[in-house]
Amino acid sequence: MPRSLRLLWSGLMVLATLAVPASASAAPASTSFAVTGFEYAFTPTVGLFAGRGTGNAGDRAAWNTYVEHDPLGSTETYVNGGSLQMTTRSPAGTYDWVTGEFVYHGGMITTIDPGTNCTNQRYLVTGALKNVSTSTTSRGKGTFAVTLTHYRASFLGRCVTYSASVVGTVGFVY
Repeated sequence: MPRSLRLLWSGLMVLATLAVPASASAAPASTSFAVTGFEYAFTPTVGLFAGRGTGNAGDRAAWNTYVEHDPLGSTETYVNGGSLQMTTRSPAGTYDWVTGEFVYHGGMITTIDPGTNCTNQRYLVTGALKNVSTSTTSRGKGTFAVTLTHYRASFLGRCVTYSASVVGTVGFVY
């Protein structure tokens, strides 16, 4: 990952860590979260995303992830690594966190719509997570599946991606 993205990533992780009070006492009750978010930085082989989520047991979440991958448009675009961090808040007001690492070649980025004539592009991004941990658990696993949409427009004769969003699910076995 380029140095500038590593610095941005490190700063966001420090802020996320500070957001979780020391009173976290148990793994989140939710094992599945509906997530939405946006891509806030990228290179040809790395995407950084952040957003919010709602768990199947009522937990609320803020999440951040980076996904390492083969260049988009490759014959087979594999997920090659990265990590996910999530801060959760239960309906009772207790906080916790979840972290995990993407498994090398444990997922794919599949083109749903290539965006012909500079229309929006859509991709299915899937990945397996390992080393899923919370404040009270470790060595869990998980799954990540989102639809990534690149919003594009023609500008001065060139097709420009001006924004990107994600919507999908993340699931955990603590």
